[in-house]
Amino acid sequence: MEDLSKIAGRTLEGEYAGAAWFNPVTKKFYEGAFRDYEPNVTREAQLVEDVSVIQAQVVLEEVLGLAQRKYVLRNATRVISMPELVMTVDVATAPSVKEKVPPLVEADIIATSWSSVSFDLWKNVGHVVISDEAAKKARHPIMQIEIENCANGLAAAENSQIAAELETATAVTGEDWGAMTTPPNNDYNPLNKIGDAIKTIQDAGFEPDFMAVDGLAWKEFLMNTHIRGMVEAKIVTVTPDAMGGMVSLPGWPQVKVLVDSHMTDTAAVIGSSTAPGVALGLGPTEAARYRNEPKGYDAYIIRQWLQPKLVVGNAIRKLTGVTA
Repeated sequence: MEDLSKIAGRTLEGEYAGAAWFNPVTKKFYEGAFRDYEPNVTREAQLVEDVSVIQAQVVLEEVLGLAQRKYVLRNATRVISMPELVMTVDVATAPSVKEKVPPLVEADIIATSWSSVSFDLWKNVGHVVISDEAAKKARHPIMQIEIENCANGLAAAENSQIAAELETATAVTGEDWGAMTTPPNNDYNPLNKIGDAIKTIQDAGFEPDFMAVDGLAWKEFLMNTHIRGMVEAKIVTVTPDAMGGMVSLPGWPQVKVLVDSHMTDTAAVIGSSTAPGVALGLGPTEAARYRNEPKGYDAYIIRQWLQPKLVVGNAIRKLTGVTA
């Protein structure tokens, strides 16, 4: 008798062969599940003719394509591609120099100091199941809709996890950008504390290039009377864009403003994405299509391995209390 557990490519464990995964290091898709990956054996999905694998690959491309259309906090990190789920990243502290060395005196040797940061990637999973009855009664392509919702869900999970890690930065007491004790002028100029945070980061040898805030904090920044006056006088330049905008002041770096609802609305995180303050360990993303014939449903399961982690503490600061 035919082994029914093998129907449609299933193994004894119920896993289907119709799977594909994306390696962030090689930037290629591979046939099969990530856990079956062997470093010296490559099975590129483009070379196989298994239709189920091709379908899984298409879904995986859709997931990766949708991942950063709605959420922006990945721009506050340095993405490090990690083909393995456990990895150690070495962080170097640049050596200083010996100043004003007298003639014929050998300068002291000052070596670069190293520290290591360990990543242990976790897994975010989207699982889409459509029963035969739902598929046959639907007036819309519900599988495709659910897959897109799943992709957005993975992106939202990544984004919220990045926000949580950004907010582990060293906290500095800020000032309420919307406070107005004596109208019509606000009590505080937001650039006071922002400037202090920028100077602290620069003094540590890093160049801040982003400020991540919630929409409420960004609104109060733009409406603050001190900022409005400086913008009108062309001392401060605020250039809007899809992520929030760019703020620049003579003598300061241009700071990209990332407006995202996953940030706490009373905080503003300022830092360097290149140092980086927070690194995003980005592992493989895997998609598989399967069918449960006894129960009568089709499904996709999508897995993404990642971990955002604070790497260089001196390259990032968190201003608290910027809104009431």
